[in-house]
Amino acid sequence: MGTILQPNFQEIAKGIGIDLTGFEKLLIDTINSDNSDFKPMLQHVFNAKGKRIRPLLVYLSAKIFGKPTISTDRAALIVEILHNATLIHDDIVDESDIRRNQPTLNATKGNKAAVLAGDYLFAKAISIAAQNGEHAIIYMLMPTVCAMSEGELQQLDSKDFSTDEARYYEIIFKKTASLIASCLKVGAVTAGASELQTEQICKIGEKIGYIFQIKDDMLDYSSNGKTGKESGNDIKECKVTMPLICAWNNMTASEQDKLLSLWNTERTAENIEQIRKIVVEKNGIGDSLKKIMAIKSETDALIAQLPDNKYRKYLKQITEYIIEREN
Repeated sequence: MGTILQPNFQEIAKGIGIDLTGFEKLLIDTINSDNSDFKPMLQHVFNAKGKRIRPLLVYLSAKIFGKPTISTDRAALIVEILHNATLIHDDIVDESDIRRNQPTLNATKGNKAAVLAGDYLFAKAISIAAQNGEHAIIYMLMPTVCAMSEGELQQLDSKDFSTDEARYYEIIFKKTASLIASCLKVGAVTAGASELQTEQICKIGEKIGYIFQIKDDMLDYSSNGKTGKESGNDIKECKVTMPLICAWNNMTASEQDKLLSLWNTERTAENIEQIRKIVVEKNGIGDSLKKIMAIKSETDALIAQLPDNKYRKYLKQITEYIIEREN
């Protein structure tokens, strides 16, 4: 795409004044403090470092409305642990073998051990909050965890072409946007933001979440080999996502019949590639990008209503980074 110029993720974090290295140490120290049988598995998960977008959003929101506190630190830690717990379970559901360019936990240890490790991380996140009296954080995040599970279940039940755009947005709100909105919410609350300000930042987080998931779904149709996980997995799992919806809307009736026939055929490498090529040729990727840019315009307008300080511009930069990323 290359139409937007913005700093890379580490530069954004540096501009905000967030020490991601320090956060990484806090995260790893927390995981390494456990002497349970899960320790080697958790080390495997967290050693494959993600970008830490969600904890960064927690800290950025706190800075937009005030100053990060020790509660902000705990919220960022809890959010990242919960996020990784959901990824472990997602990989099991999707039968994924690769994430962040390394074998998934289910691929190396099996589904049963991976399920238990994900459960353990959920409990770990709750225990961090409970032991430190961070009841407000748990109160804000637990409905989000429930929504994420509901979104994944709804997607499992939405594998045919009855999933329209409205249904798609409902699913991705629950499975992705709700957590990003909650990251900004807990950051704001831990810095003393008002109820109105908290509602405002939640709306922004929801839209950034939509952008994030649509971009993720676009990358699944990519063949550039840079995503760090298997491409074509959504096709393999019969997930109806934005690129497919956009391509479908650009097809004639006979073209739709052809795609539907392929969709209902047993999945093979050839079948997946045929579907991928059709979606790309029918502008499913290009039209998905148009959807993203429309949401970005709405997001920018909401960001402009935030307190006029140097930090709000970084929300725009993070949004632009999400749009431009290749993994």
